[in-house]
Amino acid sequence: MENPRIIGHVVSVNGFRVKVELLTEARSPSRATLDGVQTAVAINSYLTFSIGSGLSVIGVITDLEARESYDPASGDELSLDFIKARRIASVQLLGTIEREVNQWQFNPGITILPTLDTPAEIGSPKTLAAVFENPPKRNKPDGYEGNDFDFDLVLGYPTGQKSNRVKASYNDLFSRPLAIVGNTGSGKSYSVASLIKKAMQELGDDETNAPHIFILDINGEYARAFLPEKAAQYTRQPDHVYLNGEEFGIPLWFFNAQEICAWLSASEQTQEPVLKDWWAIVKSKQNPAHKASGDNTLRHALTKIETLIECLDSDKPVKKTACTLFSIAKSYWDERKIDDVADLEQALQPHMGQATAQGRNIDWDRPDNERAIREAAQKVQTGLKNELSKDIAALEESANTADTPLFISRIDLMDPTLVDRAVSQEDVGRIESHLTTLKLRLKTRLDDKRWKSLFNYEKEDTKFTNLEDWLQRYGFSKNESPRVSIVDLSMLAHDTLPYVCCIIGRILLETRERLPASERYKHPWGIVLEEAHNYARPPRQNEDRGQALSRMVFERIAKEGRKFGLSLIVASQRPSEISPTIISQCANFVSHRLQNPDDIDHFRRIIPMQARRLLDQVTVLASGEAIVFGSAFHIPTRVQIDVPQPSPWSQTAAPYHQWKTNNEAFPLKAIMANWKLQASDKRPASDDTSQIFDDLEDDMPF
Repeated sequence: MENPRIIGHVVSVNGFRVKVELLTEARSPSRATLDGVQTAVAINSYLTFSIGSGLSVIGVITDLEARESYDPASGDELSLDFIKARRIASVQLLGTIEREVNQWQFNPGITILPTLDTPAEIGSPKTLAAVFENPPKRNKPDGYEGNDFDFDLVLGYPTGQKSNRVKASYNDLFSRPLAIVGNTGSGKSYSVASLIKKAMQELGDDETNAPHIFILDINGEYARAFLPEKAAQYTRQPDHVYLNGEEFGIPLWFFNAQEICAWLSASEQTQEPVLKDWWAIVKSKQNPAHKASGDNTLRHALTKIETLIECLDSDKPVKKTACTLFSIAKSYWDERKIDDVADLEQALQPHMGQATAQGRNIDWDRPDNERAIREAAQKVQTGLKNELSKDIAALEESANTADTPLFISRIDLMDPTLVDRAVSQEDVGRIESHLTTLKLRLKTRLDDKRWKSLFNYEKEDTKFTNLEDWLQRYGFSKNESPRVSIVDLSMLAHDTLPYVCCIIGRILLETRERLPASERYKHPWGIVLEEAHNYARPPRQNEDRGQALSRMVFERIAKEGRKFGLSLIVASQRPSEISPTIISQCANFVSHRLQNPDDIDHFRRIIPMQARRLLDQVTVLASGEAIVFGSAFHIPTRVQIDVPQPSPWSQTAAPYHQWKTNNEAFPLKAIMANWKLQASDKRPASDDTSQIFDDLEDDMPF
């Protein structure tokens, strides 16, 4: 053949799919060309079709078949070989290749389709480089004239074509949600680590480092990939959270009103309104805008005045009681001006003066001006209620005091009177039974060790007195802070995990929302949701309230995070078990091996049409292989992902090798120590069970 690249010609055009009849000589899956040996006739190999004017259409082989056809042999000799095999390759067209200034450029649009008998050629290295190694450039900043605003980030090489490299738009991968899915052992964790490590390395050694990526590591596997060797060997303890190898915490006072109600399982009709008011009151103690608020003292003053009015109806002597109650009430409102106080003081003055003059010998019978005292006391009662209403209104007008992350001490959380302060005196008796269960539930939560990471904010090593302290732990103000923050959540209980993930995601989003609009794009962040199916599930009937909150937070980030410079990398074994809202917002996908039919069908419905035939191979991908597609790539491609060095702790065990060569004892003592279950040398006598029950009672919340 004159052109060694030609392997056949077009015999059928059906939309954007063509069929190529292969030449008799094109039997080998590879072909020697002037550019070396290249893949020719094989699934996933690329063919080009010249359409004139220096343009070519490129496509990928998706099917191969052989058909028998009637073809009488030519020549003078008589032959009975009337049937021959026609070998047909089905090709999915992907886009157009054109030459611009000594460089080939790929365009995903196709305006002219190949015609019948158009030669099919093996894609040349330069042509394939235009497809794989020159990805689209995205997100050019306003007013920027240069061409270096984006970077071609290497992921790996196309399967079977090691001479090429698959690159993606750096900006596009990290500015919009990215999904990395695959069964366990398929290389998903390696892909996450490889992608992020390369992205951070390309930034170079900059003295102004700052956190860029936050990994919610619920399996404790990414420390080795991103932390120094010594820092990655930290000891983990149950119910603890770690940030880059050091103990961390998620303060309970980060909860907003909705989250605290869900955490305490407050009933919607009776307990939620009270709990929200209480959460606002307890936070307002730390809010500078409300430190002057005297709602608590006014409630005590109101109680004393109401008691004064009630004592007037008593059959017992009430002069002394009325004067005492008034004096106490007056001390509560301090210098605050309360209407009609002067009238009450004047009505009580003769009796108060009499008490001063005669001391204990006075006859404390009923006052002569009881009516005047009662009327004045009722007016003061009304005045106190008005002042109290103003304070409560001020709290409600404040910038969502209950939703603001304001410090709350553990002493305040354990104060049993706090909940009562959020209820008017008239309603206390009516809903006391409901408040009792709420108080018990709060005490149970405070005593539950599974929530330890929410209450360690007053410890010396993990002291967070305000939001800035918490954010500083990531290293935002340090010039040498790590660019990748590993938040190790692997030791948290299953019930605790959704709440912790919810808080982290919401706080990071709300932090960015408060940036000036012109600054949002200068400090972009990304959150990696490792094993996202554990806390970003689709909505279900009777789902856990923590799961619902976590899902809503990450759905909001997926939908709105881009405009605030916050993106997601969603990693999961079960794409069908992730919220459809989150998956639908993903602009790019890295799909490793999937074998569950539900996952494959779910995934097939949300991916571009041109990638669906390629997705047929998703069940036979080798470890580390993936099908990549999306706006960061020109075309869907089967890729061998580069292995990160060092890699995460996600290697699959080798039972034969370990069982045969490992003679070490199982490290049971180390596990018990980490579990805080060390056996005690002192045991009570077998017939003395009182000590056992005493120890149990110490651990019981009630």
